Amino acid sequence: MLLYQFRKGTNPRRVIIYLTEKGIDVPRYELDYENGEHRTARYLNINPAGRAPTLVTDSGLAITESAAIVEYFEELYPDLPLIGADPLTRARVRSLERLGSDLVARGQLWLWNRTRAFPAKESVPSQETADRMHQYVTELLDVLEKEIGDHAFLAGPTPTIADCTTFTIFQTARERFDLPFGNEHARLDAWYARFRARPSADY
Repeated sequence: MLLYQFRKGTNPRRVIIYLTEKGIDVPRYELDYENGEHRTARYLNINPAGRAPTLVTDSGLAITESAAIVEYFEELYPDLPLIGADPLTRARVRSLERLGSDLVARGQLWLWNRTRAFPAKESVPSQETADRMHQYVTELLDVLEKEIGDHAFLAGPTPTIADCTTFTIFQTARERFDLPFGNEHARLDAWYARFRARPSADY
């Protein structure tokens, strides 16, 4: 088994944080994004999308989506479940995790146009597009602000896959690009600080 990752990438971090929270140790390979290793023929043969993460299982199957990788490990290691221990809890966690996934997608589109750090995605970033995407980001932040309520974490008193997913776009915006993200949402801002203090959140 081998996990191809890019340590600072938003989607790879979903898996990296999850594995740390679960206490799972797997062999890893850090892709050299700066020099385009993820676009080489060798890596494209493993993951045709040319992005991280990819988990190559012991059987040789390549799992190429972060959410699928997380659920695969959750099935392999059901102890200390981060998706919930009963059907209702799992439904709740999955619902919040999907909101987090949508937030990541919208947040990345915003970052691609808000910064000039992603020329392969947006060769000519558009402030107009960034402003429009910020509205869509805020729409989801408003929902999550209500959903978290008085809980310490998104789905309750302990972290779940919903936190592992949602935290990543906050961290990317705030720490990689020094941009505000959810700062005006008091509950989410407190949640971010709480999760950031966990060892799993360290870069």
